Amino acid sequence: MRRLAFVAGTALFVGLIVGAIRSLPRSWSARVAVKGHSMEPTLTDGDWLLVDPLAYSARFPRPGELVVVTDPRDDRRLLVKRVASVDADGAVTLAGDHPAHAFEEALSAVDPDAVVGRPWLRYWPFERIGPVA
Repeated sequence: MRRLAFVAGTALFVGLIVGAIRSLPRSWSARVAVKGHSMEPTLTDGDWLLVDPLAYSARFPRPGELVVVTDPRDDRRLLVKRVASVDADGAVTLAGDHPAHAFEEALSAVDPDAVVGRPWLRYWPFERIGPVA
């Protein structure tokens, strides 16, 4: 039984590593830097994130998930926010994790086409490297 658990655990670990390696090239080209304090304490000003642009290609984001979206006020900017709710048509209502720093415009429903991807890994600063959720 212990051997089976070891083999299953190893297979899961290898699968996660292979998945991460496969998504790395597309994630690197979609990476973003966090600016501001609206997502504290989850994300802080200066964090750099890898973003999977295909994460929501087969489904809408779910409440509680992080998303990168085109800013509804300025289509040259990207925002990292948490999904508060999802409408039947896929429009997402967004919120920051730090309500004192979140801005009101981002809380309204955003078209599903504005969703760029899902941040999955913080790679900078070095002391904060790891998955994000």
